[in-house]
Amino acid sequence: MAKKLALIYLCIDAVLIVICAYFGAVYVLNSQVSLISSSLIILASFLGYKKRVAKKIANADISAFDDVFDDENSRIPSQDEVANLGNSRIPNENEAKNSRNSRIPNEKTPKIPLRLYEFGSVFSPLRLLAYVLLILAFFILLKKELFEPLSFLAGIAVMPISALFSAVFIKAK
Repeated sequence: MAKKLALIYLCIDAVLIVICAYFGAVYVLNSQVSLISSSLIILASFLGYKKRVAKKIANADISAFDDVFDDENSRIPSQDEVANLGNSRIPNENEAKNSRNSRIPNEKTPKIPLRLYEFGSVFSPLRLLAYVLLILAFFILLKKELFEPLSFLAGIAVMPISALFSAVFIKAK
């Protein structure tokens, strides 16, 4: 699957290079600089989230899942229980609205606390460095009077377009 994904990225990049080459070398430079910078941002994001998931898995509390896998919940229901479920009455729309409106007004929904460690993958040093590289490349091209906005944006757009094509053409097994 990784080979197919890389092939899609390379094909779309080749098309971008051909189109930009028609307009000139400055357009090719802009598109490739932004493509490399955005690729580094995506790679840094992937590595940050991969590290976060690995840390969550390593710290997972297995005892929290014990109630899901106990004998009573994991058994197969009998045919009588399935038939009784099929005979139960389904409330109509008015009853459903009334039951929603009859909630206790002081009932609070549980709040999910925001922890600092949840932002670790967002503000990872590698990802921030990749964004700084993109911004520096932008300003260097601008200062040298080589900046072409359409080709720069086209280089950034290669990754989302490739992801769209890969979602359509690559089937997961």
